[in-house]
Amino acid sequence: MTKSKPKGPGLLLISVGTVLSSMVVAGFLLGYWVDAWLGTAPIVMLLFGGMGVVGGFLKVYRLLNDPNMQ
Repeated sequence: MTKSKPKGPGLLLISVGTVLSSMVVAGFLLGYWVDAWLGTAPIVMLLFGGMGVVGGFLKVYRLLNDPNMQ
């Protein structure tokens, strides 16, 4: 088993921003698609967007506490 080298601070910060923004955008886009499919105005989009925000913050928290996580 090989141990991975810890990421540098610059790469870690880039990955944090990318992970957070991609989870939020994915949540809103998936919610928008489900809303268009079901015909339920912004309800599901806001719900999935909120879940993307919470999931993004949890992922960022775990990433910053354990930089070796991939």
